[in-house]
Amino acid sequence: MSYFIRVWQACDIEQITKHLLIVGDITADCAACRELGIEYAQARNCPKCGTDFRFIAQRSAGRMDKGAVKRLKDRRPDLTFIDYDDYKAITGKQQARDFFNT
Repeated sequence: MSYFIRVWQACDIEQITKHLLIVGDITADCAACRELGIEYAQARNCPKCGTDFRFIAQRSAGRMDKGAVKRLKDRRPDLTFIDYDDYKAITGKQQARDFFNT
């Protein structure tokens, strides 16, 4: 029997952003170009910028449980699930650093 367990590894956040599909309550959006309304269960790439999706995150991460992760992975087994809160924390720090360095 398989279970979902968090595994932490070093990743290039820019590569994740270029290939991330962010799932909301009904549809998803592309992290690379911010295209909205993408049907995440079928979309292999962004209809606007053409990026191929390799990662998936769910915006409602505060309500995430293992059942929600399983449902997403059942619909999109081809994508690597990442924690949205971790992603937002890292990209938020980068944006603040970039803002103050300009």
